[in-house]
Amino acid sequence: MISPLSLTSGVPGLQMPQGLPSAGTPPSASFQETLLQSWQQMQGVQGDAQQAIQAALSSDDPALVETFTAVRESDLALRLMIQIRNKLLDAYQEIQNLRM
Repeated sequence: MISPLSLTSGVPGLQMPQGLPSAGTPPSASFQETLLQSWQQMQGVQGDAQQAIQAALSSDDPALVETFTAVRESDLALRLMIQIRNKLLDAYQEIQNLRM
């Protein structure tokens, strides 16, 4: 079975946090730390995209390919974080609906 985390390895500019444990090792970072690291990486990718846009707008010879690539990476990072948020909310709502 393919791990959902392995699907993000092909996205340029997105690295998975180093604290993620493998299947047989105990976790070295908390879930909260892992989410915060992912959030910070996403913000970094978005900052790079904003810088690329500013550079393209202010220069005489804009590198449009690099600008579009940076914007696309930023879009993918944001969509990934939105999907993570949606899955967390779904899990929370499912836990709330459990009857004890």
